[in-house]
Amino acid sequence: MTLHYRRPNFFLLALYFAAGLGIIYASQTGWELRILFIPLGSTALLVLGAVVVLFALWSLRQAFRPNPVTIEQAGLRLRVAGINRGVPWGAIDAVFLEPYVNPGDDSGTHRLIIVPAAGVDLGTAADYRNQADGRPSIVLLALDETLQSAAEVHQALAAYAGPRYAPPAAAGPFIAEG
Repeated sequence: MTLHYRRPNFFLLALYFAAGLGIIYASQTGWELRILFIPLGSTALLVLGAVVVLFALWSLRQAFRPNPVTIEQAGLRLRVAGINRGVPWGAIDAVFLEPYVNPGDDSGTHRLIIVPAAGVDLGTAADYRNQADGRPSIVLLALDETLQSAAEVHQALAAYAGPRYAPPAAAGPFIAEG
């Protein structure tokens, strides 16, 4: 099973890009930006247009990121959290789906967490303590960034990870996502 990032609305990206180019054009033809009837000049309008265009280009780049995690019989293929390689199940001590509340909007989701086996260097520090047993872990990603639901990831991990996968009850309450 391959986890895919959510894709942005490409129509809105094109709209932002076109609006940014329009703002840049307007700044070059003598328009000026007024905030509360205070003219800021065409330079402020040029900067605003450049920010809008850069936001659209950055969002487009994010849309074509490689798939972060592939769950396979042999292990995990990771392109996330500073790890860019295949990790066999023998190098992973445990895998968790941990409930998580986003602090910005108080929405709940799950995070995919791995505990590296003793003596295994995955190329990134295991500096997070998981909620299930407190061992040093690596947070791979929040599942609200992916198209797959927590229930689908749970099924794939249960099928492939075997005893390394801690059931959601062991990692805290499991919220079945649609």
